[in-house]
Amino acid sequence: MITALAAVPVGVAPRALDRLAAHLRRTGTVLLTPGPWPGAQLRLEVTASRWGGLGDGWGKLTGRRARVTVTGRGSAARSRSAELWLPAADGTVTAAAPDAAALAEGPASGPDRAAAFG
Repeated sequence: MITALAAVPVGVAPRALDRLAAHLRRTGTVLLTPGPWPGAQLRLEVTASRWGGLGDGWGKLTGRRARVTVTGRGSAARSRSAELWLPAADGTVTAAAPDAAALAEGPASGPDRAAAFG
C-alpha cells in the first residue's frame, strides 16, 4: 500500500524540506504537489490531451485522453510516456488503447475533435 500526501507547500525553509524528505523516505509516503518541488525524484506532466464526446456544437464531454510523460533523476532520467484516459467515461483513470494518430497533432480543435475517440 502506498501512502500519498497531497500538499501545496509555500515558503518552506530548506532545513524543513530536508526533514520532510527524510520522514517521507522513512514512512514510504509519496508527496504529490501541483508544481515544482526541490529535490523531486519524478515529475509527471500532461504533454498533450484531447477531450472526447463533443459533436459539432453539441454533446457532453465523456473523457479526456492525455499523454502523460514522466521524467526523473538518476536511474529515472530517461523520460517515458503513456496515453491514459483522465478520466475515462466511467470516471476512472485507465490506459488508452494504442492509437498512433490520437494525440499526434496536439490538442484538438474544430469539428473533428472527437474523431479519435470513436
